[in-house]
Amino acid sequence: MSFKSLVGNERNKEILKRLLDQKRLGSTFVFSGPEGVGKRQFALTLAKSANCAHANSGSFDSCDECPSCQRTDRGTHSDVVTVRPDGNFIKVDQARELARELFFRPREGGQRFFIIDEADRLREEAASALLKTLEEPPLTSTIMLITSRPSSLLPTVLSRAQRIPFSALPYDEMETYLSQNFHRPRDESALLARVTEGRIGQATAIDLSVYRKERRELLELIELLAGNDDSNAGAQPRRVRLMKAAEHFGKLDRQSFEKMLSLLIRLLRDLLILAAKGPESEITNIDERETLARLAQSATLEKVIYWSDKLSELRENMIVNVNLRIALDDIFQSAEC
Repeated sequence: MSFKSLVGNERNKEILKRLLDQKRLGSTFVFSGPEGVGKRQFALTLAKSANCAHANSGSFDSCDECPSCQRTDRGTHSDVVTVRPDGNFIKVDQARELARELFFRPREGGQRFFIIDEADRLREEAASALLKTLEEPPLTSTIMLITSRPSSLLPTVLSRAQRIPFSALPYDEMETYLSQNFHRPRDESALLARVTEGRIGQATAIDLSVYRKERRELLELIELLAGNDDSNAGAQPRRVRLMKAAEHFGKLDRQSFEKMLSLLIRLLRDLLILAAKGPESEITNIDERETLARLAQSATLEKVIYWSDKLSELRENMIVNVNLRIALDDIFQSAEC
């Protein structure tokens, strides 16, 4: 994609195009911001624009059609190198190889680009191996560190780089983009914009039918927590059903559990907004407004705050080996109090 085709973060476009104009790309950059807001695509577009055979000197943008642009898109351009974690981390050997490669002159373009993806996964010794290079990169090499967690980077790394922060799209811009480019119904575009918090990269990948199915299961859980689920009245005591719910969710693999937990916390946030008489425009799950409004009337504000706090605490504690089923059971059984 060219800068012209990229959506959002207009100020960053102008900054990068100005650097192209001034021929000041022999630097180190940190592209920071939430996942799915376009950081990697901006990095690739900068590399394409710098080496494009047909770049217009007035627009400083890629043509997307010349061999250089097409090789960058395919990941085969010898002057555009991406470094990704090897397992859980970017290791010291990878950092040393990158530092060595930086000092070679461009092979087929005018500038070399080294994109360090998930740069927050640089091990400390790997980051240390790059420090000298980050401080004084050769003029023909540009380093771009991509991260959603800039605070995890070593301060010595951050101090040697120009930071360019990225943000998500406002909901209305996201809705318009999805409606125009993916021919989605307006209500689906509105829901996607909120579910993904304005992150295009996630909005184009999410399956709404799966999301709605998972959400329905969690809305039924909230009904049960609030004591409103009478569909099985007389079949089993509420406490037993809550124990079974904790057991069911506790058996999920880590990735599925984190996804479930995030969705449950988001639903509770919607409840809090409605229970506190907040603006309905801030609700994420706008297509379930009536269900949420009904739940907000029956679940006390104190309980919703308690569940939200405890589930958020559980998400933070997942870094250690907490027993998820027992933790959920403790939270769910508090509904009996």
